[in-house]
Amino acid sequence: MFRSLRRARRGFSLVELLITLILVSIIGAAAGRLLMSQTRFYSRLAGQKDARSVSRNARNIMQTELSMVEAGGGVVAASNDSIRVRLPYIWGVYCSASTMMYLPYDSAMVAMATYAGYAIKDTSTTGTYTYTSGGTAPSAGTATNCTSSPTSITAPANGGYLSVSGSAGTAASPMFLYQTVTYLFGSSALVSGKRGLYRRVGNGTAEEILAPFDTSAKFRFYNLYADTAQTTVPTLANIRGIELKLDAQSASRTSGQTQPESVSIKTAIFLRNRVN
Repeated sequence: MFRSLRRARRGFSLVELLITLILVSIIGAAAGRLLMSQTRFYSRLAGQKDARSVSRNARNIMQTELSMVEAGGGVVAASNDSIRVRLPYIWGVYCSASTMMYLPYDSAMVAMATYAGYAIKDTSTTGTYTYTSGGTAPSAGTATNCTSSPTSITAPANGGYLSVSGSAGTAASPMFLYQTVTYLFGSSALVSGKRGLYRRVGNGTAEEILAPFDTSAKFRFYNLYADTAQTTVPTLANIRGIELKLDAQSASRTSGQTQPESVSIKTAIFLRNRVN
């Protein structure tokens, strides 16, 4: 009796090898496309995050300062690309003999401020502020000009007295020292071919604080008695609010995209001490 011995076939046939290579190629190509798609997706997310960060930071910086601006004479100059305002940095009360009693202040903010003038409120009739521009910077004031009768105003802890030059006001009237600050959109020095947001104190050098922005980023304005912002700049004394249209972009473009990622934020800031 003979037994037929079968040997197990070893290795792969050429057909099987070709099929395996084709399957591996298909899976590899699919995995590559998936990886590329995910990489671009996360790149776009990062770009949107960067653009959102630019617009939000711009809003926070300007909102902090512009919300302190007074309605009657706080805006010095305005256009769709720039706005110049009188920004209070020390508040207090007028006493007598050109002496101001000032309240405790933020020492860091005052150290960075550049004196441009002061304003005293009319508490008898109009309720508006009268601005006195320029003059010499305030110096240490005489305490008795405030503490003596009939004024009898004493500075609180960390407060004090300053002597200001210029016109006098009514005793016990609110007043503040201010600096002029300009915000403007211009050609960016940080991101070539884009616009940046600049901040300038007084007549100093404009410093770029954030970029990039699209050309559609602008300032719009709320006119007296209006409830919607307009592009046309009103009479400065009639500006009652400022709309910030912050169309920010990412600094770079994701592969496969024709434009950088963009985020648009609108916010309205209404001025203080509105009497009409």
